[in-house]
This record gives sequence, C-alpha cells and structure tokens, in this order.
Amino acid sequence: MRKLFKLLLITIVFFNQIALVTAGTTNATYCIKALELSPAPKIDGKLDDAFWNSAVVLDSFTQYQPKEGAEPSEKTVAYVGYDSKNLYIGVRCFDSSPNAIRASLTKRDSVYGDDEITIYLDTFNDKKRAFAFQVNPYGVQTDGIYNETRRRHRGGGFNRIDKNWDTFFLTDANIDNKGYSVELAIPFKSLRFPNADSQVWGLQIKRDIPRKNEEIYWHPRSRDVNGFLAQIGELHIEGSLDKGNNLEVMPVLTGMQEEGEKFSPEPSLNLKYGITSNLTADLTFNPDFSQIEADMPKIDVNQRYALYFAEKRPFFLEGKDFFDTPIELVYTRTIDNPMWGGKVTGKIGKTTIGYLSAYDKAPGDINIPLAPDTPEQANERGLVNIFRLKQDIFQESYIGFIFSDKETGGSWNSINQNYTRVAGIDGHFKFKKYYRFAFQVVGSSSKVEDQKTDIVPAMNFSLSHASRHWNISAEYNHMPEDFEASIGYIRRKDIRQIRTRLGYNILPQNDLIVSIQPSIEYRRAYDFNNILTDDEIRIGGIITGWRGSFFWGGYTTELERYEGIDFTRQGIRLSINSQPLAWLSGNISYSAGDSIYYSDDPYLGFKSSIGVRTTLKPFSNLRIYYSLNNDTFSKSKGGERVYRINIFSQRISYQLTRTISLRLITDYNDYYKDLYNSLLLSCEYRPGTVFYLGMDDSREQDDAGIFARTGRYYFIKFSYWWRI
Repeated sequence: MRKLFKLLLITIVFFNQIALVTAGTTNATYCIKALELSPAPKIDGKLDDAFWNSAVVLDSFTQYQPKEGAEPSEKTVAYVGYDSKNLYIGVRCFDSSPNAIRASLTKRDSVYGDDEITIYLDTFNDKKRAFAFQVNPYGVQTDGIYNETRRRHRGGGFNRIDKNWDTFFLTDANIDNKGYSVELAIPFKSLRFPNADSQVWGLQIKRDIPRKNEEIYWHPRSRDVNGFLAQIGELHIEGSLDKGNNLEVMPVLTGMQEEGEKFSPEPSLNLKYGITSNLTADLTFNPDFSQIEADMPKIDVNQRYALYFAEKRPFFLEGKDFFDTPIELVYTRTIDNPMWGGKVTGKIGKTTIGYLSAYDKAPGDINIPLAPDTPEQANERGLVNIFRLKQDIFQESYIGFIFSDKETGGSWNSINQNYTRVAGIDGHFKFKKYYRFAFQVVGSSSKVEDQKTDIVPAMNFSLSHASRHWNISAEYNHMPEDFEASIGYIRRKDIRQIRTRLGYNILPQNDLIVSIQPSIEYRRAYDFNNILTDDEIRIGGIITGWRGSFFWGGYTTELERYEGIDFTRQGIRLSINSQPLAWLSGNISYSAGDSIYYSDDPYLGFKSSIGVRTTLKPFSNLRIYYSLNNDTFSKSKGGERVYRINIFSQRISYQLTRTISLRLITDYNDYYKDLYNSLLLSCEYRPGTVFYLGMDDSREQDDAGIFARTGRYYFIKFSYWWRI
C-alpha cells in the first residue's frame, strides 16, 4: 500500500508539472469589464431601458453546431452591466421566422426542446464548476450547476448540468416581429464567489435554435479542445458587491391524510447562512422529504443489481456535486428518514470544502461478510458524517480527500454499536491538451456486532483522450467483496475490471447529419479468486443530425459468469430519438438477445425489450408525456414465455400561469397489476416559496379485471422563503 501511495504521489507531481506547462489562457477579445450602471432596468424582457444603452455589448457569436466556426444563421446581441446588488444580462435574439420560435409555458426547470438562452458563470474562474442560468422566450427559468469533472453517469446528463440546484433570480422575455429578447437580474447573494474586492469570473453565453439544430456561443467553442469551461471568456467586475452574510429562513408545513384517518400536520424548518460570499451553512430540522415528484417506474424483475433512483430532496441536492467522486461513495438516498441535518459547503481560495451530517431514523443495514442477520435493525438509529476536501492544482485539475462515517445503534447512547468508515484520496488531472487522468484510492473498515473487517482497499483509475476526431479511454476498477460503503452506491463487488473504448468522430456538419461516431468497447473482469467473470466486446455507433435527432445502434457479444456457470450471449440494441416539430418529440428503443434468468438455478434464455416515449405539446402551456416499457423473457428464442412486463406511464402538465400548474400522473404495471394515480396542484412563486395540494391513489387489479383501491392519500405542503 505504501508503494502504491508513493507511485500516486510521483504521478500527481508529474501531471502537476505538465498542467503548469499546458495551462491555457483566455483570448483578450473575450475579456470584458462590466460597467456599474444605474438606475437598474425593469426586468420585463423588452430591453428598452436606458441601462442597456450604456452596457457592454457582446455580438461576436459563432456556431458550434451544426457547423463549427460558421456564422450563425440568426444574429444575437448580448448586453452586460451591474449594480451593487445584481448582475444584469440582456440578450436580443433576432429571428427571420418569429412564428417558428419554439416556446413553452411550463414549470420552472421543466423546459425541454425550446429556443433558449443559457448563461454560464464560473465565479471562481477555476474551469471546473459554473452556475448555469437559462431562460426561454416565455421567460421560464431553469438553473443548475455545470461540473466539468462530473462523470457522465446516472443523472449527469450529456451537458453535465445538474438542474436540481435552485436559487432566486429574476427573468422575463418578450417575443416580437424581430425575434425575442430576454432579461436576467442575478443577485450576487444568490451566487458564491471569492471574498475579494475585485472579481474575475468565467462567462459564456449560449443560444439554442432547435428547429435548425443550431448551437451558437459568444466565446467560440471547438471540438478540438478537451473541456467546456476552458473555452469561455472572462468577466471583470470592480466595485462593491452585495455579498453580506445573508440569512435565509424557510419554515415548512406538510400534512397527509389517509382516507378514513385524521389529518396529521408536520412542521419543519430550514436555515441557510452565508458565512462569507464563498462559504455557506445549511441546517434542517424535522425535514420534509416528501416526494412531490414521483420516481419514474422501472422494471425490477430479473435484475442482477439494485436499481438506482436519483436524489430529489432539496437539502441533499444543495451542493451535491461537492461530494462526487469516481467511486460513488455518497448516495444520499441511503439516508432514508433523517430527523435533522447540517451541511457546510464552499470554496476558500483554491480549497473546496464540504461537510454533511444527518441523524437518520431508518439508516438501513451495514453489510459485511459473515455479519449476523439483524432484523431488529429496522428500529435502529443512524448518524452519518461526510467530510470532503478538494485542492485545485492549476486549471482543470485537483486532488481531493473524502471521509464518510455511518454509525448505527438502538438509540443515541449506543449509536456506535455498528459502523462503516471510508477514507481515501482522489484526483483529476488534465494534461497535454487532450488528456485527462482520474483516480481514487479508498479503504473501508466496518463492524456489525462482533464481526469486524480490517481496512479493505478499493480503487479506480481512468485515462482518456478527447479531441476533434478521437475519443479513447481506459478504466480499471478494483472492488473487493468485503469493501463496504453503506452511504454510497456500489453496483457490484468482488470484481477487478478493465474497460477500454475507442471511438472516432466523422463530421459532415450539415443540416441532415452533424456527426457519425462509430466505436468499439472491450470489458474484462475477474473476481478475487482470479476467475474470469466477464468478457465483453461491444461494437456500435451514433449518428446525430436533423432537428436534434440521433440514431444509436450496438452489437454485443459477451461471457458472463453467474452462480459458478459461464454463459455466452449475444444481443443488439437500437435507439432513435427526434424532436421534428415544436409540438412533438419522442424516442423508440429496442433490444433483443440472449439473457440470463437470475435465480438459484440460472439458465440462458432470450429477452426482448421495447421502449416508446413521446411528448406532445398541443398548446404552449399543455404537455402530455407517454411512455411504454416492455420486457419479454422466453426460455429460448420463439420458445415458452417465462414472463412479460408492460409498464405504462402518463404525465399530463397544464400550466395556468408561470407559477400555477396542474399535473396528473398515471402509472400501470401489468406484471404486479398495480395502478397508481397522482393529482397535484402547484403554486411555485419562487424557489422555497411554494404551495402544493395533491392526492395519491393506489389500486390493484384482481382476477376479474376490477381495480380495487389499496390506498388513497391527500397531502399538502406550504413553505415560505425569507432572505434576511
């Protein structure tokens, strides 16, 4: 282990020196100095205030897609200014066909497929993380966090924006015969930035024109640069900014009534305190973690590994990316029913800090080999503590440390009866323009009653090359069976795995086809008894083009070992996605091939899966979403059917105003014969100031085809957000 850490130290120093040599600089053309102006503009989307006449003008936009470096098909002009309280950005989006502009009146953070303006603010100018603010032609807001080093897995999205982060800012927009215009006022109190007298922030402005499959940027973006935030401009702000130690208070009242029972209200309180402009503390007491937005149903039959569901609870979403590491050691949905929680997140100089603590009334089991079965753990209590530290090493590189501790016991006095503790280091380094190297080495130590493990190491290493035409990567994962991270999500243990990928990017860059990306992947894995468990080759490719369409296809041949038996199987997967019209978008996927029936007596059968998803927008304020997922498993191709599962989902959203909406959810699973309906009235004035009134109804279909009610619940939630 000591030799390994010495090797890592040498590697870090080496990449550190390379990063110093290859660190890029920003083109002076795209370095602007914002002007402090007054009086403040009225945010109505019309750009007719005198403020904008004196603001800095940005009009040198270029295409990234479909044709990189080309002149945009439509002109765009942006304006930037500020006063002591807010940063103001206005954008005029000229359009030769104003009637073709795509715009929806929908809930906040729910804009998909519209014309849109996105503002990226890298307030620490470290090329790693940026606040993202979006607004569509109806002034509907979306905000989130863009993370350069975030891995593209489970919820990360292709654009790496985590839209679960919410803050307060003002927007409005206006459509006219020239196109549309938008205005934003972003309070400095809504941001985190260095505690200094003058500021240098990264700035990028993006415009999407989906009907033309066009993306344009103020600072030019190139496929020949590995990284997005390395290709943004600079915004210089000199003057006094409103960055006081603001206090935010949000009381919450929730209540639920089961049919036939009494209404049970439940108060809670959330506090946020800005220690400085770059360090924030969050506290929550008796938190409301009700699922206003239900999880999309997933097929859970004949699955080898546990299903993954994204976090949706506000307290855990704030600063969530601070705790991300290559191995997912922090999966906060394992903190099931907390009584209280506290968190400190921020950045001081080049050091990022994160600390989270929660007391859980349903902590879940700690699983280690030979541990006794303890059904009474359902009555235990749990204390979770997570500490995260990251140190910047020049631009786009860092080295980090993480420690997590989960203690469980029958009461607070015996809270350390059982535990699992994990500690380790990780890093991410960019070098030689196209290359990135990431690693993580951690160790866990666990105890359940009288059973205890020594320190068990786990590790992950990856090296990648991304340039205009080539995408090459290699990854090694080392995960022993007795490694335990009960706060995290570890999909599979007892595995030593290497995965490689080689992809090439062909760029026609025309209106019909933007890119063609064939690829080949190879994966090989052994268990810790040195037995080959997986050997897989996948050949595939993706074609992107007309109106956001893409077609993906792949063929896989693999060996998979399960319950001591080697199974050899082959299969294909196909998927097509498109948004051809303003009111229509959809996706169709299909897969078929050999598949294992996972049981104590496994065998090789044949499985086919079909997925159909479509979104209809018959009116600008009405969205109808349908999905159908089908799995059919047979003992052989064309043979006796073992099971068939159909899951039908419907989401209907009707937006009365920008703040008031109605939503109906319907889910039906014909395997379990379950029918679920949810009706919700929402009033979302701004983040934290909301009112919800809803009803959930669950039914089960009997042999006669009649749906008998198994439960009905009425619920209410009200919260109000003060910034003091």
